[in-house]
Amino acid sequence: MRWWCSADGSRWSWTPRPYIGSWILLGALALLLWRGGAFSSERSRRQKVAGVLGLSLVLIAIEWPLAAMGAGYLASAQMVRQILVVLIATPLLLYSSPDSWGSACVATPRRARIYEFVTYPLFGLLGATVLLFTVNLPVVVDPLVKTQLGSFLVDLVWIAAGVLMWLPVQPPGGRVARLKGPPAIVYLIGVSVAPLPIAFFMTWSELPIFAVYELAPRVFNSLDAKSDQEFAAAIFQVGGGLVIWIQIAVRFINMAGGTKERTRFRGTLVPVSATSATTPEVTSKEHSP
Repeated sequence: MRWWCSADGSRWSWTPRPYIGSWILLGALALLLWRGGAFSSERSRRQKVAGVLGLSLVLIAIEWPLAAMGAGYLASAQMVRQILVVLIATPLLLYSSPDSWGSACVATPRRARIYEFVTYPLFGLLGATVLLFTVNLPVVVDPLVKTQLGSFLVDLVWIAAGVLMWLPVQPPGGRVARLKGPPAIVYLIGVSVAPLPIAFFMTWSELPIFAVYELAPRVFNSLDAKSDQEFAAAIFQVGGGLVIWIQIAVRFINMAGGTKERTRFRGTLVPVSATSATTPEVTSKEHSP
């Protein structure tokens, strides 16, 4: 049994080949969430569902068959894995993370300074873009995915890029987001645009740029290496962009709804114990010139 996915040059088979490393990683992550209190009764149902969904998507991305296809056969499958980890699973897990995770990030003055630095929006955007651009370069991808350790390193870089990308707008439990409202939306628009050069050189290249996918046995005879590469670029541009813009739309709707609720109330909060007779008096005094 292999411990992680990699390109071994063998013909594709639909016979299941589970990776023990993926289950160990998933178990460790689930244990950290559970021990930290992510699934306790104090947590909302939405946070618990987000945690389960995030863990499930991580497993889908790092386990057979998608992981095997992405590591050694199809660039498009690798791009789907990248979107699942970076753009969907990571923010879900950050949202579901327990307050103890946020407290641990600032437990000491040194940690607090590091946390403040890595949550700086420009650092998060540039850092995530550089990491993603690097692990999508042919000179990096081709040698790394040929070994289990190298492929594992690529997946870890995806996780790191996802955390850097989302921390400014989706901090761990117990922490306040660095960006909220319109600034958060502007930041996410930047997130949707910054990594696009990754897809551009895949789209406009006349020949396949990844040797590992060009020489790999075909999973589907109708999908050659060049078409697979163009499909991967489309997945990144359209699929990845759609995920980001759904986030933007949800935040915009929530922001508009919150503004509507705030503008409804124009009076002064009066304690329940206050009598109705005294309320007009208080109101008239408050509004008297």
